[in-house]
Amino acid sequence: MKNILQSLIVCGALISLTPDSQAWAPSATEQTAAVNSGDFASYGGKLTEWLNEKTPASANDSALKALIKDPAFLNALDQRQLIVKVGADKIAAFAKAAPANKEFVAWLLGNTEALELFLEGAVPPGNSQREANNYGINVNALEIWNKIRLADPDAKQGFYQKLAIATGLRPPGSGAPGAGQNGRNQDPVVRYQYFKNAQKNKELFPSFDNINVWEMGCVVNTGASEEDLTWARNMINTWRPDLRINEQVINSTSEVWRRNSPHPFTDYKAVLSGGGKCGPRSSWSVMICQAFGIPAVGVGQPAHACAAYRAVNAMVEPQPGSHWKVAYGRGWQVSRLEGTGGEDFHAGMQERDHAAEFSQVERLRWLASGLSAKDRASAIMDVAHAIQKASVTVKTDVTASLKPEEAEAEVKPKTAPEAKSLATGPVKIGAGATRFDAAAFAKLTQGRVLDCFTGGKQINFDKSLDGSFVEYALDVPAAGTYVLELTTAAANLDQVLDVSIGANKIETLKVPYSTGLWAQTPATEVALEKGAQTLKISAPNQRGVAIRWVELKSK
Repeated sequence: MKNILQSLIVCGALISLTPDSQAWAPSATEQTAAVNSGDFASYGGKLTEWLNEKTPASANDSALKALIKDPAFLNALDQRQLIVKVGADKIAAFAKAAPANKEFVAWLLGNTEALELFLEGAVPPGNSQREANNYGINVNALEIWNKIRLADPDAKQGFYQKLAIATGLRPPGSGAPGAGQNGRNQDPVVRYQYFKNAQKNKELFPSFDNINVWEMGCVVNTGASEEDLTWARNMINTWRPDLRINEQVINSTSEVWRRNSPHPFTDYKAVLSGGGKCGPRSSWSVMICQAFGIPAVGVGQPAHACAAYRAVNAMVEPQPGSHWKVAYGRGWQVSRLEGTGGEDFHAGMQERDHAAEFSQVERLRWLASGLSAKDRASAIMDVAHAIQKASVTVKTDVTASLKPEEAEAEVKPKTAPEAKSLATGPVKIGAGATRFDAAAFAKLTQGRVLDCFTGGKQINFDKSLDGSFVEYALDVPAAGTYVLELTTAAANLDQVLDVSIGANKIETLKVPYSTGLWAQTPATEVALEKGAQTLKISAPNQRGVAIRWVELKSK
């Protein structure tokens, strides 16, 4: 009887220890219950209490780093940050709107890797913005991300997951408005697919594969149309392939004629052909970088607008040591962009380049923001600040800018060095049609020989230069009339080339306005004598023209 009584007492004690009376802990069961009920406010509150309990009263650097590496602790911390930044009510409404949304929220809460990419991608760029920690995340980012995942299975992991997250956080058209944007709202799913295809087809620069989610957002958020982005790449590849070297396409801003445009900016072709002052040039700088997958942002300065971009090589001028550069204006110290000052932005971007330390600092910041004991929060932030301070060791000149001399004036290019010809002797003109490389010249003055994007060579006459010409030595089999055609590329209206035989000018050719792509000049007749002849093609002081092929046909 005594044994029976003791057994009943023990059983009663065990029964009294129900799950409700035990300390709460995050689990798959608790998470599922929160998703099913939609009560993310209560769930977020329990996460906060649990994180407070698990955070030691005093912790040093190594202990805190170990704590935020613990998988269960890290997932709970990230879940809380998501609920705080998006809003419990907004997540609940999003999950309730469709079964696919509910499924997505359940998946996201349990996927720490995806949560980290999303949350870090939403962190604003400036250090003061990070320190204030009062930003929010639009629930629309989740809506877009989920739509992309449903449309493309590749978006559920790896590189394309990063691209999908970036598109959700910074959808097309969410960047600063600018000249050349047509005002149409681009479909985020279409924008994601566009950059996915461009990356797969190797149309973008290789650096695109290595940027973080926040920087990727500074590519996909462009207000340019997909048509303009494709044209911009083709134009650079054709007309100015030299700007592909070291990914320096931002230097094409020098080709935007600094003047008041004679026509409206219906698209980016119109910006390049017409020209513009600082506003249109800033808009061009940002777009041309984004077209090739380079992150770029518009910059405001006193009475001026320019651009900032991410260089592939941090050690190039200006500001060696920092990937992010300011261009066509003054330095970071007078700049404002992305809601913060230039120096603050610059410092934040330098820290973001140190990905591991950046992640540690943000997790400690998120943890400190959820602690009820202010002294513990302050101690954790002291550790975070020490990591920040140690992460950046290279100091740069924040007053420097790329091409500051071109901010307020048209600058002539430097005289091109002597170029090597492809010619091995006079070009022999056949009885029918003879087509030869524009770089097979006998003499070239004030012109450059460039590697053509599709192979071979081309010659380029730069803008604003006097005395540019190329001469070809011809071996003509029989006197007669020949038809001359050139394959040229010009991004501006009203460009011309003068044609001479020997010392006699015979024609002024109108160069087709081809928006920087290859096109044939109108056919013109030239009279050639038998034997050695000299064909001279001259460019007056105008905008730039490229020549790929020269063709003579016997009439």
